Amino acid sequence: MQQNKILLFTLALFFSLTWSVVLPAQTTIDSIVALGDDLMNLEDYEQAQATYERALNMNQTYIPALKGNIDVLLALDQYGRAEKAASEALEKHPQNPAFHMYMGKVLIERGYFEKALPHLNKSLNFAGENDSMIINRVYVNRGAAYQKLGNTQKALQNYSQALSINRHNPNVFIYRGNLYYQQQNYSQALEDFQRVLELDPNNHVAQYNVGMCHFKQGKKRKACDAFHKACELGNTNACKMVISKCLRNPRTQ
Repeated sequence: MQQNKILLFTLALFFSLTWSVVLPAQTTIDSIVALGDDLMNLEDYEQAQATYERALNMNQTYIPALKGNIDVLLALDQYGRAEKAASEALEKHPQNPAFHMYMGKVLIERGYFEKALPHLNKSLNFAGENDSMIINRVYVNRGAAYQKLGNTQKALQNYSQALSINRHNPNVFIYRGNLYYQQQNYSQALEDFQRVLELDPNNHVAQYNVGMCHFKQGKKRKACDAFHKACELGNTNACKMVISKCLRNPRTQ
């Protein structure tokens, strides 16, 4: 696995440094986009961006290149440019569910939660049977928008719909668990945080949250066990709970 990653890195680095020389005229736009995708996986965002722009110079309406360009702008936190790129993509492909999803996500990142919802709804309307990944991302982003707008019930519904499609995203379990916790539904919150730990055993946030759920349920021993583990993983709040709630007072020993 590690050898494959090193090989992929070596090839991607070679092509990223020499593409203007080694890419022959017959090289297809697909291979250029694929190179951009490999560079994205390696988190070489600047080279990925240059690669997607090269593909777009060949065909400004090519959907995979447009998607890649928006993805890299989001990864670079360049939300203004990402919004412009999504808007231009929608002008070319007004019924493409991915570009409506991207626009919704960008608007959420920029704090325009109400404006994001119509785009996310359009994405669902235009999505087909083979667009499950896009649909999943729409539900996650709609959940985030509703959460920011204070509509906890709709946020929970959307996070649950996202998890019905993909139960391997620990972040969504964290989002939903936090909402359950805010509602004082500690049993449901605990289930979600424990699921995070099944997917990501070293997630110190989830481990701390497990401790807080146990603590709210009056299960001090289980809470302190979780706080100790979270503290060992580097969670400072958990360390504070260990000191304040779990260590015996020396005067009482």
